[in-house]
Amino acid sequence: MGFLNSKTNRYLFAIIVIASFTIFLVFYFLNNLNNSNRLINKLENALTTTKNLFEEQKRYALSLSILLSEDKTIIDSFIKKDRKKSFQIVNTKIKTLKQLQNSTLEIQIHNKNLTTYIRSWDINTKNLNLASFRQGLIKVAKEKKPIVSIELGERLNIKAISPIIENNEYLGSVEAIIDFDYLSHELAKKGYELFVLLDKEYLNIASELKNKKRIKDYILINKANIHHLNNLDLDNIKDYGYISNENYSFAYFSYYGLDNKHLGYIFTGIDNNKHLDISNDYKYETIYINSKVKIK
Repeated sequence: MGFLNSKTNRYLFAIIVIASFTIFLVFYFLNNLNNSNRLINKLENALTTTKNLFEEQKRYALSLSILLSEDKTIIDSFIKKDRKKSFQIVNTKIKTLKQLQNSTLEIQIHNKNLTTYIRSWDINTKNLNLASFRQGLIKVAKEKKPIVSIELGERLNIKAISPIIENNEYLGSVEAIIDFDYLSHELAKKGYELFVLLDKEYLNIASELKNKKRIKDYILINKANIHHLNNLDLDNIKDYGYISNENYSFAYFSYYGLDNKHLGYIFTGIDNNKHLDISNDYKYETIYINSKVKIK
């Protein structure tokens, strides 16, 4: 330890220690910054991928509903009110369509007065009045144009509704319904996990979801590990952004009903192996066109 006996050497040693510690801190923070930037890039990719897949599924559902609403065999059996024949035709077509995309597809046909004509999954249900809680049906009947959305009913699905028109007269509508299993599967192949959350205040409408798992004020709609969402501050998130807990990081965005009411969030999760704390959130831009709300 003779080196430290000299005052100059002690100063030099102190400078070396301080410089080394400073360099260590600089590298530590730069490494964390690089890791954070890489994680945010991954989350941005996850967000973009999820949104694109959702739009792709919505287009798919819309195409199916339009195609089925113009199908002559369906229209003929519908006009004749031959429910058994309609049920058989619809399920045969579903079986064929499932060979094109292995997703859960259901079809519902509605009468002119917005009641149920047939459901592909339940032939016994008929004449159920849907006007009180299915805004999409009302919109299609009024405007006679197809629509697609993530719509709330007894369940929550991607729903596309197209009018049945014969001789310029509105006769009813055909609805293609797709759940979130296909999306979950496609995202899983890319290393992502999907979580579709619905605000619990809508359980008075979504009666079939009452037994689903809950996290704080939200219901988990799709099949996913709800424990991955533990310890997230879901009370203070905005319209879209990034958030993390100790083991997982998430990109998320809001989804809205046809009346622009906020229904819930869609989360896409990835492993947070380095246990980084990410929390960035943003609000959608709300603009008004002809006194109607449009959210960007």
